[in-house]
Amino acid sequence: MSSVQNKLLALLRDQGALPLRYRELGRRIGEQYPQTVKHHIEVLKKKQLIQEKNGLLVLNKKDLNSDEFLNLPFYGIAKAGPATAFADDRIEGYIKISRNALPKGNIKNFFLIQASGNSMNQAEVEPNKKSIEDGDIVIINAKEQTPQNGDYVVSIIDGCANIKKFSYNPHDNQVVLISESSDKYFPIVLHETDDLNIAGKVVDVLKLSNLNK
Repeated sequence: MSSVQNKLLALLRDQGALPLRYRELGRRIGEQYPQTVKHHIEVLKKKQLIQEKNGLLVLNKKDLNSDEFLNLPFYGIAKAGPATAFADDRIEGYIKISRNALPKGNIKNFFLIQASGNSMNQAEVEPNKKSIEDGDIVIINAKEQTPQNGDYVVSIIDGCANIKKFSYNPHDNQVVLISESSDKYFPIVLHETDDLNIAGKVVDVLKLSNLNK
């Protein structure tokens, strides 16, 4: 394998995913000619080591995992979007995280979204009772789609994704999605027959919001 190909793979392993811009990729690996970068990218594609998704260059899934790190799919900000917003073809990129920094569970079921706003800034997400503040990266377990009272979930209602605390009252057949905030937010009240999609359970929060302050 050529040195250019090795540098490209090393860059992607470090960054998880990068926009497919040949000149910029060349600058980052020290290659002057964009056409040379393009050629070696095509070679890596034919070797099935990398692939292009939504304008991003990413490692193939078989190369995403290592013994120490996992590249988790990142879907951007939790905002308006269909229930399919967390499908593979909507991934914006990958974030490399040490396995030791992740909560227990089948981490291959985890994905990441970014919180927007302060509606959950007084949440207490286990295991360390973390709040969810604007800009934080939230770890979601996609297999946990049958929440219990008190769980924090990503819910999709009328095509809008929200991070809320789940509560169910079997006597009234009501589901209530609760904000926990320093500001006043009214709850969302649904009947159990309403169209509610749970995309997964919040299992941890990466407090990255403070890095930009």
